[in-house]
Amino acid sequence: MNIEAWLKGLGLEQYSASFRENDIDAATLAKLTAGDLKEIGVTSVGHRRTLLDAIARLIEAIREPVVQNAAELEDERRQVTVLFADLSGFTALSNELGAEKSRALLNRYFETVDDIIEAYGGTVDKHIGDNVMAVFGAPVAHTDDPERAVRAAFGVHSAMTGLSAETGRPLLAHIGIASGQVVAGTTGSDKHTEYTMTGDTVNLASRLNDMAGPGETLVSNAVQRVTSRIAKYATRGEVSVKGLVRPVRVWVPAELILEPIPERLAAFVGRRAELAQFKALLNETETHGKGHSILVRGEPGIGKTRLVEEFAKIATERGFELHKSLVLDFGAGKGQDAIRALVRSLVALSPDSGEEARKGAVDRVISTAGGFRWRTGSF
Repeated sequence: MNIEAWLKGLGLEQYSASFRENDIDAATLAKLTAGDLKEIGVTSVGHRRTLLDAIARLIEAIREPVVQNAAELEDERRQVTVLFADLSGFTALSNELGAEKSRALLNRYFETVDDIIEAYGGTVDKHIGDNVMAVFGAPVAHTDDPERAVRAAFGVHSAMTGLSAETGRPLLAHIGIASGQVVAGTTGSDKHTEYTMTGDTVNLASRLNDMAGPGETLVSNAVQRVTSRIAKYATRGEVSVKGLVRPVRVWVPAELILEPIPERLAAFVGRRAELAQFKALLNETETHGKGHSILVRGEPGIGKTRLVEEFAKIATERGFELHKSLVLDFGAGKGQDAIRALVRSLVALSPDSGEEARKGAVDRVISTAGGFRWRTGSF
């Protein structure tokens, strides 16, 4: 199969180099997921959907060989975070709306939630009724998968406001999140197989989802423990969960912490030459009133973060105002737009500020900037 010709036929030949550099042949193509496509540089949701639909058509054309190969995949243990998101009261709502309108509403819900999951680097495992099962950590693992899942949960709840306005119906979701080991592999029969996750972590996330109320998220103790720096939690205490021998402690994420609680900094050792460069740029900025851009890059574990923390500490002590933007690591669409995050910080806007708040911020900038001309837009 000529991959480049196939891409050209889809009108997506701009990705030919990425497919070639990542050694994607016909066999690999059939196994690509949305997360894989994002990983190799297909950042557009529309382009990923076009590619996945085309891949599905290829698989349909060669169904038996693909199923046979999928069945030969070995099961593997993975450390993941599992999220279940359910549309509250959908059964009663579907009885009221009828089949056609219910299906349209459900499709919009799936589209909204799936986009949020993908934006935070997760993978949609399956749709079950009106429930979305998503996995963070497989097939691509990140250093902060539990944080991504919690942020995605807040994103889903926030999106329900817009979806309610769009559909003219008050819509809420309830969500369960758990972290731990799962067994990833193919399940099914000779007629149908699928790649999915099984294990206590999946069961716990599903049970927490069932226990959560409308507009609520419940997370396991393991999730709360590693995400307390980015979210404030209220405890539900220990609860008995069907299928688990012992009670588990359950938490409710109440709100995101926009500025993570700073950890106690370790003593700064070494990197004196780099720090001297930073100080020199601060001096020049103070003298000439012109800023500078600094790129810090290097292998993991060499102290980049600690160097930047020390620089920020010195700049603050010298009277500079500090603005930060969260940039999640590879494989996520959310949090990567540092420019918008910095602009929001500069005009004192939170990430979930509405249209009126954003317009008000623009008006404040215009009124205090004198002759400065500001081009309005979304940020």
